[in-house]
Amino acid sequence: MKKLFLSLAVLLIIILSACSPIGSIAIHEFGSGYYNLKSEKEGSINVYADVYEDSLVIYKMNPGSSKDLDPGSGNGTRISTINPDSYLFSSRFIKNSMELDLSTMLTKLRPASSGVPVQLNANLNALIYMGARKDYYIIKSHKLPLNRNYSSVKQIGYDFGIFAGIGITPINPTVTNSNTSLEYDGIVFQKGIGVFMTINYLSVGITLGFDNLMSSDSKIWIYNNRPYLGLALGIANF
Repeated sequence: MKKLFLSLAVLLIIILSACSPIGSIAIHEFGSGYYNLKSEKEGSINVYADVYEDSLVIYKMNPGSSKDLDPGSGNGTRISTINPDSYLFSSRFIKNSMELDLSTMLTKLRPASSGVPVQLNANLNALIYMGARKDYYIIKSHKLPLNRNYSSVKQIGYDFGIFAGIGITPINPTVTNSNTSLEYDGIVFQKGIGVFMTINYLSVGITLGFDNLMSSDSKIWIYNNRPYLGLALGIANF
């Protein structure tokens, strides 16, 4: 029963990963919320940004407060029309937050062990990642024909945290020092730490992980609880 439950859990996670639409990968869009605004004309101030499509309204905070906004301070504009005369030109909206993501490990680089050379593995897996995050939303302006300017928001984010999940790995005589004659896909519990970088819709991370084989062969698996380097991809945000 326990093995059946674990197998179903792995299947569910993998299905969720596979079915995530490309547009949902690592979404950290510039949306309504509290930010630290940095610009050449305003310096560094705390603001509330009300964002709807191309519409942006900036509210300043009341003196001495970081979350109590002044409703009368609203200053609206269209993001696409921000020009060099605007106080928002080349500005940055900075946001600190906690991150909770569904991710997958694209590859695992396992060091040489017990006579087996360095391995680069790519097996089905999924993990839950949690960490501290910092996002930068930068107003970028582009020169268009006929001397027109067009502005947009470019997002860059960084985060550092921990992860845990379930994956599949091949078990065979090579990775067990010939202590088993069986060849099968074993279920592993994976955990570790990771650093992610996000640029617009792509979130990629470098991880330091450890796998534990969830079967009786864990004692003979040469990679059990041994460190590896991983390349991870953010799939969806919670």
